[in-house]
Amino acid sequence: MCRRPLAKWFLAVAIMGTFFVTLQWLNLIPVHIMSRIPQFPTINDVTKIQNVSLTSSKGYIKETRAGTVHSFKDEIIQSKSKIVMKTILRSPMAAISRNILDRYLEYRQIKRVQSFKELYDPRFSVVEIDRKSGSLIAGSKLTIRISLYNGFNQSLTQGGDLLNIWLRNAKGTSAVAGHVVDHMNGNYTGHVMAFWAGNVILKLTVTNTKEGIGLYTNYVHERGAYQFIKATFSNGNKTEMTLCAASKSNWLEKRYGGLCNLTKENYNISFFCGKPRSLSCTSWLKYSRDNDLHFDLNTSKILSYKDRLLKRIKLTIIPSANGDLDYPMPKTPCKDLPPALTWNSTVPSGFLHRGKYHNLICRQTVDPSCEKYRTCLKDRHVISIGDSTTRQWFIRLATVLGISGSIGIPSNKVWQKFARAYNHTMGLDTEWQPHELPFFGWNANRKNNKSVANRLDRIPSSSAAIVIIHWYAHIAACCDHIALRQRVRNAKAAMTRLLERSPNVQIFIKGPHLVTYAHALAPFKYIGMFVEQVLLEELSNFTDRIIYLDQWDMSVATENIDIHPDSTLDDLSLNNLINFACKLH
Repeated sequence: MCRRPLAKWFLAVAIMGTFFVTLQWLNLIPVHIMSRIPQFPTINDVTKIQNVSLTSSKGYIKETRAGTVHSFKDEIIQSKSKIVMKTILRSPMAAISRNILDRYLEYRQIKRVQSFKELYDPRFSVVEIDRKSGSLIAGSKLTIRISLYNGFNQSLTQGGDLLNIWLRNAKGTSAVAGHVVDHMNGNYTGHVMAFWAGNVILKLTVTNTKEGIGLYTNYVHERGAYQFIKATFSNGNKTEMTLCAASKSNWLEKRYGGLCNLTKENYNISFFCGKPRSLSCTSWLKYSRDNDLHFDLNTSKILSYKDRLLKRIKLTIIPSANGDLDYPMPKTPCKDLPPALTWNSTVPSGFLHRGKYHNLICRQTVDPSCEKYRTCLKDRHVISIGDSTTRQWFIRLATVLGISGSIGIPSNKVWQKFARAYNHTMGLDTEWQPHELPFFGWNANRKNNKSVANRLDRIPSSSAAIVIIHWYAHIAACCDHIALRQRVRNAKAAMTRLLERSPNVQIFIKGPHLVTYAHALAPFKYIGMFVEQVLLEELSNFTDRIIYLDQWDMSVATENIDIHPDSTLDDLSLNNLINFACKLH
């Protein structure tokens, strides 16, 4: 008799439970109930400082993870989004990426993301500092264990996300970058050196998600470009503008019903524009940038989820037996360092301490100084070829040398053309030239842009010029690794000719830097890594003649934001250049 009411009660509970699950499946659960289920974090949620206990019986500084949240609907969504990421990044400590492009087809598997919650979620992810190695003392290495969980509170089982780690003081006058090892199972290990004593902040970000990289690579592959430039065709009173890209694509051809192959006009480097309706392809006169991005809101949302703070931990580093500053001091002067070693350095290649840069691969002998720079660069023509960041170097160097006003440097409105500053009395001469198209300027004459090879071929025999070459910002805006590789190969042939007729010329390759600007949706860490790999592979037989200027780890450590680094990073990089180039004792 007593069991019937109990059976009815269980039956009622079962019916209510089924009803609740059905509502959840249909997204009909009232908001006040759904609010109890952890949702994906907002920007403010992600960037809040998370307090971490500094005590642990297991020798770790550990963050307590949120309790497990199960959802029938969530689990079904997860089961549909399986990908296979299996390529381990070789030499993760190397300053130059070795094989990120081996993951290219793996990233291309990610053509769409069904739920935003499939991405990592910092609320559930676990970060632990391994304290088993002993006290945190100057000169020691910090090891950090990371386990990524998604928005469903499920551990990630695939690698592919790209992380950054660095250490700095509160003012940012001391900073050093580390490296992160991807174990390809959702777990990562970060390593960073603590070279100085004092109160520091350890920071860790998921810089690019694998989902963002996947959507980006597919977008560029399908359309031939991330962003397009516009070509202006003009003849008499008729003018038309069409979109252009470095790679031929069906998307672009279908949009215009045909293409203009302008590769020959771009110094035999691939360049295609939509065919104008009433004008010929030979009427191409100008180019300009196109700011439109042709992807949906979901893709935009995923691409914008980058450079988010995963963890921020305050630590105290105590002095070592060597004092407050403890690091391996290199003995070889930079001017005597074999160039090949600049292509095989490890992270970090240097660090900042109390505002002073300490190079870890060679000994710097030239401090930043107008007089010292003038002495080193006397009768050495400095030629910069690249984008607006090399133009930034050109203007900064001309300013330090005191020759910035010697000729009219183009204004910002017409900056994408040749510029030069010199003083013949002091024997100083420096110039800048934009590289080949695609190039993102405003209503510019297409003849302003010449190939890197074209400029190198105009350097005379027996020259002792200092040549700086850079591909990055406009590659990030337009191209994939295939288009970049073609451009490097085109320049490589000219490098061979130049070094044969002018063996005293010094060629420098300016490496990429981290960009974390919120509105720049491209995955800059992934792009920087493929730029490094292409440069290393294409110039492998020149590494004993060409010097690589690494900027990446210092751009991470100094928390660079913009595509145009601030003066601190520029001054550090220029001083690095001078120390390699200056042959005077």
